Amino acid sequence: MGAGFLGGKCIVNGCIPAKAMIYATKLYKDTLNAYRFGISIKKVDVRFKKIMKYIHELINDAIDANERELAQFDNIDFVRKNGRCINGHSVKVDNEIYNGKNLLIATGTKPWIPPIEGIENINYLTHETIFDLKELPKSIAFVGGGFISLEFANAFNTLGSQVYIIDTNDRPIYGADETISTAIKQYYEEDGINFISKSRTSKISSSSGKCLIETNNGHKIETEKVMIATGFRANTEGLDLEAAGVETDNNGNIIVDEYLKTTNPNIYAIGDILGKTQFTHMALRESKLVIHNIFNEKKIPINFENVPYAVFTNPPIGSIGETEQELKKKKISYKTVMTEFSESSRGNLMKLKRGILKLIYANNKIFGCHIIGDSADILIHEIVPLIKLKNGLNIFKDLVHAHPTLSELFRNIQIQIS
Repeated sequence: MGAGFLGGKCIVNGCIPAKAMIYATKLYKDTLNAYRFGISIKKVDVRFKKIMKYIHELINDAIDANERELAQFDNIDFVRKNGRCINGHSVKVDNEIYNGKNLLIATGTKPWIPPIEGIENINYLTHETIFDLKELPKSIAFVGGGFISLEFANAFNTLGSQVYIIDTNDRPIYGADETISTAIKQYYEEDGINFISKSRTSKISSSSGKCLIETNNGHKIETEKVMIATGFRANTEGLDLEAAGVETDNNGNIIVDEYLKTTNPNIYAIGDILGKTQFTHMALRESKLVIHNIFNEKKIPINFENVPYAVFTNPPIGSIGETEQELKKKKISYKTVMTEFSESSRGNLMKLKRGILKLIYANNKIFGCHIIGDSADILIHEIVPLIKLKNGLNIFKDLVHAHPTLSELFRNIQIQIS
């Protein structure tokens, strides 16, 4: 009796294609700005259909590569159909029953669509269906102010769409450090993106091929397309988890212990379906641990603290640890130091006018680091090991950074630390 895997929703459905689109639009924007460095390019065209073709080829190649890898193993049966639990050891797919000593659930999440009046009558987009667009919309509204909205909003605005973001909070990516989320809102507004903040979408209707969006504050916006990006819900529908003795919380997320065991000790769960840190890189970490824990008597616990993340906005965001607002809520004393990208030699030669690096610390401990600016998604990894160490700040103060690189931003804040 082996192990059974219930899941298989490919990560390329959302994460990889979105980043591919963002990368394409960054190349376009960089090309438009090449004149600032003495480079003249006479004509730059956006060919939306070719961008979408590139993305779909990337998706298909990734899926094919995954399936080819699975096919190399004689002891793996890959079944591309819906399955459901019939007990704690068995999954039924059509009329076939697959048994395993252990089961692993990794079915991910699906977009959560809020109860907006009229939404069932319009052809709205989600992060999964937006790549089905055949033409670049002249205007598009994003309902929600989280990571996904911000990433797609930048891409479509750069390509030439008129973009609106409707957000219930006063600033986007509300869980990020306030300095960072305030900065990205300012940058986006400078680029022509319209924020309708502290507003809830109350009604959506369709007329003459356009979407009319109304908010509880009286705003009325007419756009060609609308994308709903208001969060996710666990993809457990039809799995019959009750039959397997697997419990979920009030939000439908699967409950696991520190070893990723569900309430049935023979069944494990990983990924977004846990409702914890919903990042691909954390799901990959969980998969390694759960494989170890299934096949080894000595278990390794999972740690959800200090998980780094990146948001591929323009400029990108990199973050790890606690924010100022979280520390204030806990009434923990701390200090902050900040520097701007323009204050580094590399930032100056790159003509970077945007970008902030912020470190939060106290005594010899690093509480958090939050960056917005070119290569922030890479720079944040300097702090990843240090934040886990008791003497992380002392080690950080002794580091030497190559010149001229953006890493010298860390040298700028080393000087300020008291």
